[in-house]
Amino acid sequence: MIEASDLDEVIGPEHIGQDVDAWQMSFMKKIEAEAARLNIADFSFGRAQKLVNIYLKTVLVCGGHHQDPRVALLHPPLDFELFKGLRRFLSKNRATLREARLAFIAAQRSNPRWTTFSEADYLAHIKAIKLLMAGKPLYQVEEHWDL
Repeated sequence: MIEASDLDEVIGPEHIGQDVDAWQMSFMKKIEAEAARLNIADFSFGRAQKLVNIYLKTVLVCGGHHQDPRVALLHPPLDFELFKGLRRFLSKNRATLREARLAFIAAQRSNPRWTTFSEADYLAHIKAIKLLMAGKPLYQVEEHWDL
């Protein structure tokens, strides 16, 4: 599916599209469509985001390009452990991070399970993460993983 989406052609930050969000989402949509074409059961948009975001994290963030401003805008892989950590962190910091906390609560109420995310569910969680990170690299949200 990575090859079918052309994600495998991304090997450096110079391949990141000008509109990073739309560029990243285009891979997710291609992978979701390929899974449907292959009749893969229960392959949600949430599973597509995980595949795309882990690939991009591995190649670009862990691949030594983490200081590139385009890489800083990449969405992190979303999963249960991150959500668990975010719930705890946002609850502790409810006074100072009110907007991010409310956005995260709304996203979780809509759908807390990344494995069943629709595109709208995914975007609601990314919105909350962007509010929380306030201009910092989005991949740094993983400091809140609860492992």
